[in-house]
Amino acid sequence: MGASESYDDYDAGTGLLITCWTLTGVAVLVIFLRLIAKNKIGNLNIDDAVMVFALITLIIGDGLVTAGVHYGLGRHASILDHGPEVKAVMYYCISQSFGIVASTIGRMAFIMFLARLFPSSSVTRTVLWALFAIQPIVNIIAIFLMFLQCHGEIPPLFDFTLPQDNCMPLSVQINYAYFQGCFNTVSDLFLAAFPTYIFWSLKLRLRVKVALLCLLSLGIFAMAASIVKTVELNTIAHTEDPTVDQVLLLRWVYIEATIVLITSSIPCLRPLFVAMSKNFSSYPRQTYEMDGSYGHGYGRSRSSKYHAQDRRQRGDGDSERVILENSNGGITKHVTVTVQDEALAI
Repeated sequence: MGASESYDDYDAGTGLLITCWTLTGVAVLVIFLRLIAKNKIGNLNIDDAVMVFALITLIIGDGLVTAGVHYGLGRHASILDHGPEVKAVMYYCISQSFGIVASTIGRMAFIMFLARLFPSSSVTRTVLWALFAIQPIVNIIAIFLMFLQCHGEIPPLFDFTLPQDNCMPLSVQINYAYFQGCFNTVSDLFLAAFPTYIFWSLKLRLRVKVALLCLLSLGIFAMAASIVKTVELNTIAHTEDPTVDQVLLLRWVYIEATIVLITSSIPCLRPLFVAMSKNFSSYPRQTYEMDGSYGHGYGRSRSSKYHAQDRRQRGDGDSERVILENSNGGITKHVTVTVQDEALAI
């Protein structure tokens, strides 16, 4: 009796929703900070708009996952009525497509971001744009195979009681899905590893160089998620309970998508990190007149308190200091100080 109740009460949908919406919330926050950071340095570009579009696609997909869970996705098909079961499978397929599209657009946005760091004639930029063009082709074909596997007949995709005679062998979709997963894994590895090769030769401080490489190499986590998702593809081939068995695959589709969006946007937050580090490290500093009084205790004229230095800030790192001596032949000295920050505005 207890085992039967446990079977009937089983619900993997709740965990799926928690995973999807929690990660999406993090993605929303990171992309919001990305826009603030790039607006702060006046560097908003088309890649930011593409990333926002990827986020919108992800949120729509989360909504479809929620609808699928409402109809029984995550619960055993045997305890569902036929109508809700069909709708649960339908929302599973559609939401999976949105997850694939979101991760694809996210990678494309990151490639656009990286491509702008290189000269238009460089081989690296050509390779990046080639990868940019291949991304949608490889991933959209996977979606077409999912929805066209029955030669355009949509109902048999969701209703397993209908004849499947006109559908292509499931092995075709699975084999291509493995290829797609391997392609995305290699793409994530390339996008995470090649900055190390390219930027290591730049003449930057080691601290700045390591920080940049760490930020640009976060895609290694997206690669790991892609590997796990690819491994979970075997659930498609060996499923007797589609509303439960494929939940884990769908979860990793959305984990991969959100990690792609998050890790692709974190490098753009560096201006905020730099500004925060400056604020934390800044503290009030005493100013001293350049008359030899600092560190010696002599040479301070009585009129110096009336003719203190006049310092006018003219931007980040530029100042003009005017020192006036209390004499008829006063001397005015202009000192221009330029401070260059080694931080890249990326």
